[in-house]
Amino acid sequence: MTRDIDVDVAYEVPDGSLGDVVRLLRSTGWAADRDADGVRRMLDHTDVVVCLVREVVSGRTRDTEVVGFARALTDREYRAFVEDVVVGVPYRGRGLGTRLVEELCAHPGIADVEQVLLECRPDLVDFYGRFGFERVPSGSTLLKREQG
Repeated sequence: MTRDIDVDVAYEVPDGSLGDVVRLLRSTGWAADRDADGVRRMLDHTDVVVCLVREVVSGRTRDTEVVGFARALTDREYRAFVEDVVVGVPYRGRGLGTRLVEELCAHPGIADVEQVLLECRPDLVDFYGRFGFERVPSGSTLLKREQG
């Protein structure tokens, strides 16, 4: 249990939960324009996925909801790139982000990689620092190329 919310960890998006992941991503500033088809393709080519899933009971109906999501791309030896760490707005401040990062970094596809890299907003540097992430020396520059 993570601070007043009971969640299970899933290493793939549960069946029927793609919409939950799309909603989580759309709640962010960096992925607000993602759609279900694009997210499905993204997941097809993602090496490591971690979902935090809670059970939702309504009357006699039991369902699940993905309340946290993170993913990584990795060659499983030298580099892993963490992407899209997000917790649903109503569930923030309950330790779920910590749980996501811990589960992601402990995953067998990432745990023994030489370097795990991520890009984050400046206000999240201290959060990721708790897991051993540190600023990259300024000898390199992050570049991007927009397609289409």
